[in-house]
Amino acid sequence: MKKSLKKTLLCTALVVTPIIYTYNVNQDLHKELSNLKTQNRKQQEIIKQFEREQTEMKKDLKEIEVKINESEVRLRQRFDREIEGIEEQIKRIKQMREKYKNNYMYSFEGVVTAYSPYEESTGKSPDDPDFKVTASGTIATQGRTIAMDKIFPFGTLVKIEGFDEVFRVEDRGFKIKGNSVDVYFEDVDDAIKFGKQKRKIFIIKLGKGVDKAN
Repeated sequence: MKKSLKKTLLCTALVVTPIIYTYNVNQDLHKELSNLKTQNRKQQEIIKQFEREQTEMKKDLKEIEVKINESEVRLRQRFDREIEGIEEQIKRIKQMREKYKNNYMYSFEGVVTAYSPYEESTGKSPDDPDFKVTASGTIATQGRTIAMDKIFPFGTLVKIEGFDEVFRVEDRGFKIKGNSVDVYFEDVDDAIKFGKQKRKIFIIKLGKGVDKAN
């Protein structure tokens, strides 16, 4: 009887043990599969988030490209206008240079200096009501305004060696006497840089302007 029971128990153990092992393996596999599904779901969410961010980035990039293209068009139009203006100025300068090339009343060797509208040259500041206002009443303009002695009436046209422009006597200076010429510069540093030079001066045409003090 005892041998029979032992045999029965042994047989039962041999049958039950593989079943338990198989159950445990299945449980582990099920748990692993569940973990994989969870990880896959999270990865899918990350991918979707990445795709949404990519879409937003593409949208932002497209808006930036549109703005850049619009800015390029505006800048191109602005530069085209500026270039046209510069070309027109060059054309006028060339015409005036050709017109007055050998057409002048007389010439002389003179001392050419430079001044600006600021305190260093005129004693005026931008707050002064007559800032940039010349002795003749005009607004000083670079490339046009010069100061000369009273023997040269306001409006006298002058060509200075080394300059393409034809200047106009519009200003005076207590140090500007005889054959001296003071050329107007907008920037004080440019005026300082020019300094004092000897140049040939060509009187093209005498003006008719009269000093108010006379």
